[in-house]
Amino acid sequence: MKRNRFTRLFKNNKFLLILSLIISIAIWITMSLSDTNDTNATINDIPIQINLSDDAVDNGLQIFTGNDQKASVTVSGNRLSIGSISNDDIIVSAPTAGTISTAGTYPLSLTAKKANSSDRFEIVSTVSPSVITIFVDQFKESDFDIINKITYKVSKGYHAVVTTSAESITVSGPQSEVEKVASVGIVGEISGELKDNTSLECDVKLFDNSGSVITSNLLTLSDEKVTANFSVLPYKEVPVKLAFKNQPSELNMDYYSNILPDTIKIAAEQSVLDKLTSISTTPIDFNKLKNKSYDFEQKLDIPSKCVNISDTDTVDVKLNLSSFKTKTLKVSSEYFTMTGLGDGYSYSIDTDSLNITLVGPRSELSRITESDLNCEIDGSSIDGTIGSIPLPVKFKVDGNSSCWVTGSYKVNVNVDKNA
Repeated sequence: MKRNRFTRLFKNNKFLLILSLIISIAIWITMSLSDTNDTNATINDIPIQINLSDDAVDNGLQIFTGNDQKASVTVSGNRLSIGSISNDDIIVSAPTAGTISTAGTYPLSLTAKKANSSDRFEIVSTVSPSVITIFVDQFKESDFDIINKITYKVSKGYHAVVTTSAESITVSGPQSEVEKVASVGIVGEISGELKDNTSLECDVKLFDNSGSVITSNLLTLSDEKVTANFSVLPYKEVPVKLAFKNQPSELNMDYYSNILPDTIKIAAEQSVLDKLTSISTTPIDFNKLKNKSYDFEQKLDIPSKCVNISDTDTVDVKLNLSSFKTKTLKVSSEYFTMTGLGDGYSYSIDTDSLNITLVGPRSELSRITESDLNCEIDGSSIDGTIGSIPLPVKFKVDGNSSCWVTGSYKVNVNVDKNA
């Protein structure tokens, strides 16, 4: 009966299939373990270890290209050992990288070894590639103002004020590459004539000293694109007027002054332009003028809602005051008054008198006395200070006159707090 059951078992197809599979696996394992014939295999995509010396790293050197390459080697061993090898089991390195001490491009020979010396395989070929090239340099970043290189045309009678979404660009990368950059600009083109506000997204370009575009995949920009906004405004030409402070009330400076240029172009909203009749210079202080000729530059005082579209923000001013005369006048302290002194303070003037210099027409100077002067001591700078303090005195000729006081003056004032 046992024999019959055994015979029936061998006639069962499922049993025979499972038995065949078990026998095949057993034979394969036995042959693999006992196979003494080595076989070869190529291991690919092995990371390359490139280590600079500590001194090089301390000096700021780093690898910018070549450090992301992969290598291949051929290994030999029995089938079971070869089948389990991964690229982590092999170390490919560039030993001479540790000798690099300066920036530059370097060819490096590669070597390979087993990560674990006890692994049952051998490296039987040289590394492929056998030599790689790396670029080493110090890192640098520099900021550049953006130069507008956009091509556009504005309609007659209008001016475009261009602003950008970024005022500057930071360029970073290898020092030798960054130092090739002379300027940074935005480029683009607007077709037609501008009469209304518009905007344009522009590419950021790097330029060398000759104006040629620099193309480098080693450089990084803080912004690859920048938006240029065009504010299109009407403009008109207006006269320039000299502004003065401490000017004598009867002195018409049109006879004694000359300005170049005497007009400038101003762009603004139309409602602002309609009210604009002239542009003034920053004030010229008569207290600093004497009876002589002057030639100097004076800044223009541009209103906040206006844009100066002329080529200059200053004008050349010529003053001819050489025909005036001078007079020295002694002014006693009884004519001095205090202004700007806070409540709770009392004062007395320690200076008995001051000699001041007057400038003006000879006929007027001969008539001026100390009673014709307004003499104000400025006490606004006193804030808790007491004792004898030198304070500035401002002089002005009262009434209708063409004369002024030139120079700066101080008197000693004894300041005390009220009880």
